[in-house]
Amino acid sequence: MFRVSNTKFHGRGVAAIVVAAACFVLAGCSEMLSREDFATRVKDKSDKEVATLVGKPAAVDASQPDRVAWIYNARTFNIEQGNKFDTKAVVVFSKTAPEGKLKATDVVFE
Repeated sequence: MFRVSNTKFHGRGVAAIVVAAACFVLAGCSEMLSREDFATRVKDKSDKEVATLVGKPAAVDASQPDRVAWIYNARTFNIEQGNKFDTKAVVVFSKTAPEGKLKATDVVFE
């Protein structure tokens, strides 16, 4: 009789499970955007709209109440430099007059 080793198939099964798990984890990651696409999505938007459109930031600098910065890590790339990835994209919110609400007024890429 011909008998096939179960360890070979068991190893493939484990590998398939690992690959499937990695896919689920990576699916939860935020999408990469070009600098232009990222800036277009966030400019002139409220903080709630920005969170909905590009997700929550990795960090927030609210040390100046009239100028709040949301920092996104490794979310953008620069097409003009051969798709080089940016370390950070900083969305700067400023208070608008007369409402005094935060609105995205600038994006700085580092």
